[in-house]
Amino acid sequence: MKPTIPEVVARFARYYEAHPAWGVMHIVLDDENVEDGYVDHCIGFANEENDREGFELATILRTMSETQRRKLPRAVKEWIARQ
Repeated sequence: MKPTIPEVVARFARYYEAHPAWGVMHIVLDDENVEDGYVDHCIGFANEENDREGFELATILRTMSETQRRKLPRAVKEWIARQ
């Protein structure tokens, strides 16, 4: 089942606060390369870097639509601003 942004935004926000350029997910969430192949690259990169949280979050991204992937960074920044 595809997660919704509200279900995952807090977890992605914690990662973003620790990795302001989105860490291993930079090419998807900062550069807006939202296609599956780029997400797959992030999953592999996170594995290579031993970034367990990045790996798990990139795996979640893989289940999301391209539209959700485009909307997620803004949702994260808005969530952080409200905290």
